[in-house]
Amino acid sequence: MTAGRLGPPVTIVLEGRARAGADEADVDGVAVVHAPGEGDDTIAAIAQAHRDVVVVTADRELADRVRAAEAEVVGPSWLLDQLVD
Repeated sequence: MTAGRLGPPVTIVLEGRARAGADEADVDGVAVVHAPGEGDDTIAAIAQAHRDVVVVTADRELADRVRAAEAEVVGPSWLLDQLVD
């Protein structure tokens, strides 16, 4: 992976009013998913179904849920490092 890019697939989970900001779609390896309820529940379900995911979060409770599903958790600084030269 080079700086400024993430390897596909990338999934963005939107909840609540943020869902109005983008339609659900899968374009060029980036999937936008609308959480039907809490975004954390949707992210945890994705981690449970696809244990090879990397979840970016600073939320400790969500991180614990993702790790319990045996998926990887990284913090926002990891994501920033991936996107900035």
